[in-house]
Amino acid sequence: MLQRFVLWGCVSWVLLGLGLWVGKNVYDNGLKKQALQRHQHLTKAARTMLHEHLMVSVQDTQQLSAVAYELGFLDQPNAENQQKLTQVFLNTAAIYGRYDQIRIIDLDGKERIRINNTNLGTFVVPEHKLQDKKDRYYVQRGLKLTPGQVYLSPLDLNKEQDKLETPFKPTIRLVRMMKSVTGEPAGLLVLNMKAAGMLNQFIELFPKGDRAMLLNAEGYWMVNHKPANEWGWMRDRPDLTVASWQPSLWQQLQSRTAGSVYLDGSLFSFSWLDIANIYEGTSSARYVYDLGVVSDLQASQWAILIESEKQRWQAAAIYHKPGFRGALAAVFLLTLLAVYLLIRNRQQARQNAALEREQLENFKDLYENAPIGYLTLTQDGLISNTNKRTLEYLGYQREELVRQKSLAELIDAESFEQAHALLSTMMQDEEHHRRIRIKAKNGDILVMSCSVSSRLSHERTLELGRFSMQNVSHQARLEQQLKELAHKDPLTGAANRRWFDELAERELARAHRVGMPLTLIELDIDHFKKVNDTYGHDAGDEVLKALAEHCQNSLRTTDVLARFGGEEFVILLPDTSLEQGTHKAEQIRQALGRLRVIVSNNIEIRFTVSLGVATLSEAHGSIQALLKSADQALYKAKNSGRNQVCAAGEPGEKGNFEI
Repeated sequence: MLQRFVLWGCVSWVLLGLGLWVGKNVYDNGLKKQALQRHQHLTKAARTMLHEHLMVSVQDTQQLSAVAYELGFLDQPNAENQQKLTQVFLNTAAIYGRYDQIRIIDLDGKERIRINNTNLGTFVVPEHKLQDKKDRYYVQRGLKLTPGQVYLSPLDLNKEQDKLETPFKPTIRLVRMMKSVTGEPAGLLVLNMKAAGMLNQFIELFPKGDRAMLLNAEGYWMVNHKPANEWGWMRDRPDLTVASWQPSLWQQLQSRTAGSVYLDGSLFSFSWLDIANIYEGTSSARYVYDLGVVSDLQASQWAILIESEKQRWQAAAIYHKPGFRGALAAVFLLTLLAVYLLIRNRQQARQNAALEREQLENFKDLYENAPIGYLTLTQDGLISNTNKRTLEYLGYQREELVRQKSLAELIDAESFEQAHALLSTMMQDEEHHRRIRIKAKNGDILVMSCSVSSRLSHERTLELGRFSMQNVSHQARLEQQLKELAHKDPLTGAANRRWFDELAERELARAHRVGMPLTLIELDIDHFKKVNDTYGHDAGDEVLKALAEHCQNSLRTTDVLARFGGEEFVILLPDTSLEQGTHKAEQIRQALGRLRVIVSNNIEIRFTVSLGVATLSEAHGSIQALLKSADQALYKAKNSGRNQVCAAGEPGEKGNFEI
């Protein structure tokens, strides 16, 4: 009896142990499969992100080349065309911020235009500092291109005077052969793309625990979870390669374009990509077109490598939970638990699928009948779906928008910058709003309150994005009218006293902060009462309006013209010295002296003005003190015979002035 009990007990424990061993292997394989699926999803997202970054830069290269062609610089490289093209490059570097340098290099390899974008700002390199680059590899490669082709250089670290720049600055150069009017090669456009943002975004795609790595064709790390392992070929560290770290893993990488391998307790997934092939993996897509990208085969081969340690993909395993070992003694409970887990997982999957179908139907209904307009966009900005409210706003039929127009075609040119800023927030886990001008089918410009919202997965990848709009045109018009009423003098359109005080305090604070001069002109029409008494107040109003219009046209956009009442005006000149302000006042005096105001019955009125000028000094701690000083100078001009300019503290002379 005892022997039989022991025998069956041993058999039972052996069978139980074998069953547990088999079950654990099956369970672990399931966990490993889930980890591999996550790796594949992350790899696809990373490939898309990398290609998108390069596609944007390629498109920038093509766009800037088209601008150079349209401005005529390649065929007529005169000073005017060069200045226009240089300004476009400056704006591009400053707005997008993703290029260290933008250059035009002629067919002899010499720099013609160079824009540098540094931490200190964006600036034009003087002509005497332009360099001969004919010996650089990317110039030699670019000169072999046909017009329209874009050469993509290897990703490496930027060097200054043959030394690595620190902190490290990953750089990719894009070189495009530009053409003349006759279609012949005319020069190279070279963009130095700052790749740090792209690499940081690559790292951020992967959740904690999944180690993301990016390799070049030789197996060196361009991205590693330990920064000290990166850029080995640039740092003369041939040991910093996958081949040195895991030789068997490197053999797998060399033998296949994609795959996975389990080594030393870690799960590895890898996938090679041709970074120059922007549409790699999407060759069957409907809208693929040739971007003209060429590259050196070896330099364009990158590999995405993901490592997950065993404790990472087994962290949620049930046998790590407290109390599980106690359940091993109960064979039936273990069996029931296994069945229960299998049934529960299958049932949960069915319930989730049903819930997703229901939520999808509800979402479609809410989307279509929402009280505000919605647009769904593809990655290249093409409208893939819209709702009824959008069609009502814009006056289009659905088939005229969907798959026919892009969002950029609907946005008024004045709102391109706001729209770009709004769309750049798509990957943020919150909602942002901007007012954007949208063009309706009939040509009307509608002011829309627009927002983008997104739903992100646990891996911080985009699952759902939406562009919404609400017509606030009427509200915008009312706000503009109220703003003008609150800030402007109703007769002359100049700033009123209240608005002037606010702007002046702001400029005063800025002048104290940055140490720049601030000058104020006080202006008064000579014998203005005589104009009103002789010709009437309507004629006097015409004189005031003519004066304000002339002054406004002669001022900079940063200057402020304000009417303080009656015939008294004040002009605030930021970043202007007393000498410059006095010269400006004299120009205004002379111009107004020549001005002829025609009123009713073709009556011609001519008038003169007296002006007082004061500039900010230690004695002027407030705008009121500056106004008082200018007023005293004006008073001096009046007492000295009128029709003249007096600077604060200087004697006035008719028709002349002194500093």
